[in-house]
Amino acid sequence: MNRKITLTGANIVFLIFTAAFFIYQIMFAILLGNKFVTENIYFMLLINEFILILVPVLIYAYIKKLNFRETFRLNKPGWIPSITIILISVPVYFVAAMINNIVVYLLQFIGKIPNQSIPIPKTIPELLIGLLVIAVVPGICEETLHRGLLLRAYEKRGTYKALVIISIYFGLFHFDITNLLGPIFSGLIIGYYVIRTNSIFAGMLAHFLNNAIAEFIQFFWSEKTQPEYTAVTSQDILQLVLYGIAGLIIASILMIFFKKVTAGKYIVTPPISSVKRDITSVMSHWPVIIILILYFLTMILYIVTIVVLKIMG
Repeated sequence: MNRKITLTGANIVFLIFTAAFFIYQIMFAILLGNKFVTENIYFMLLINEFILILVPVLIYAYIKKLNFRETFRLNKPGWIPSITIILISVPVYFVAAMINNIVVYLLQFIGKIPNQSIPIPKTIPELLIGLLVIAVVPGICEETLHRGLLLRAYEKRGTYKALVIISIYFGLFHFDITNLLGPIFSGLIIGYYVIRTNSIFAGMLAHFLNNAIAEFIQFFWSEKTQPEYTAVTSQDILQLVLYGIAGLIIASILMIFFKKVTAGKYIVTPPISSVKRDITSVMSHWPVIIILILYFLTMILYIVTIVVLKIMG
């Protein structure tokens, strides 16, 4: 007999990932050094995606004897909704990029922003490997956790409240203050796709496209030598804001069409309490408290690091 997902169970799975992620990062950094981590970043990412994210989800689903098709919405999203998601992907990417870069721009007034360690693909084979590790694998593993297990668990509190909560979790999941608000925005859009189509494959497609666009931009337009620090100028921000606003307008128009072509494919669960009670209930749950504390500590450490880098010149 199938058993139901519990909020506590889903939150514990998320906490297990969080704890394992921190232990994993610290262990490799201390035992093997940052150079090893940087040179083997794809290998590290694959372990992160499959072992730290996907395995706990599958183990929990197996122990609870969950109905995989129902829990993870293993349904076809439909051709027209899928094509619409593809069309929306570029404008949504530019909106998320605008949001993230505004945060980076503001943080520059505090200190130097270290560049991300994701390699810039220089050749076609490197691009294909990057697409596999950065786009395909996260699109499967991360969606199974967020728009699969967590969204289904929180949907008991109301479908659209669950959408907002899991989008915030998706932002926290990255444990990077410069990559927090963008993923929250993207998470809202991706979660909306999944709810409207009743298909996690819609989320996987959107997630893949978002990361793939980033890889293609790096391959075709980024400098092949990765700078040590990220620098966003006032001119960059102005350009990104213009792209972001244009992207938001285009995405909004396409979203209206997406809403029409997905009518009747989903069932909305009504909210069970007020927003205030939901916030209190979620934030007072012990796994969530631990995750928030860890995120807060990570944020403080990051800010201290960029200040120190600025002082050291």
